[in-house]
Amino acid sequence: MAKKISRKRPDAFAPNSNYAEPVTDAIHHAIKPLDRIANRMELKWGSEQLPALVSCETAQRFGSAKAKLDKAILDNDADAVAKKASVLIKGWQKMDQEAASDGHTALEPNIWSHTTEARFKFAVAQGNADAIKAIRTAPEMEGVAVYSLDEIGRILESDSMKLVNSIKNVFPDSKVTKVLMDDLNDEVPF
Repeated sequence: MAKKISRKRPDAFAPNSNYAEPVTDAIHHAIKPLDRIANRMELKWGSEQLPALVSCETAQRFGSAKAKLDKAILDNDADAVAKKASVLIKGWQKMDQEAASDGHTALEPNIWSHTTEARFKFAVAQGNADAIKAIRTAPEMEGVAVYSLDEIGRILESDSMKLVNSIKNVFPDSKVTKVLMDDLNDEVPF
């Protein structure tokens, strides 16, 4: 029985020992055009949104083609990966065309932006897809810290925010006016 070789990407995160392996490099480069179009479509429509905007049949064919690509990658079959990646590129294009012809419109980021009195600029995006699209396509977001509601939720539920959250629960009309980052774990001087 042949030993199954797990796929290793020849990139900045992979050890140098993976470089110059013809099959690994071939697979890595075969999926680059697919990655490019997938990134473009997810930027346009939102992450993982496009399959939900097309017919069940189109979404099913796309899912099947993706599973076949995944299998070719796991099988370490560079020729099959190249063929399956080409099929998926056509699948992305088909879904894009079908969604547009059905009247769906591309994602318009839902963003609120603000500048504090101290001149700190930030923006709040409804979702991660909104945040990514705003960062990549909106010139006014240049140099602005953009947070999704999910990220803000994670920040607010962190241990460092427990006291603030408790105060807000007890005093719902309270307002954060200043944040001091004192070391609350220092030794008690007695």
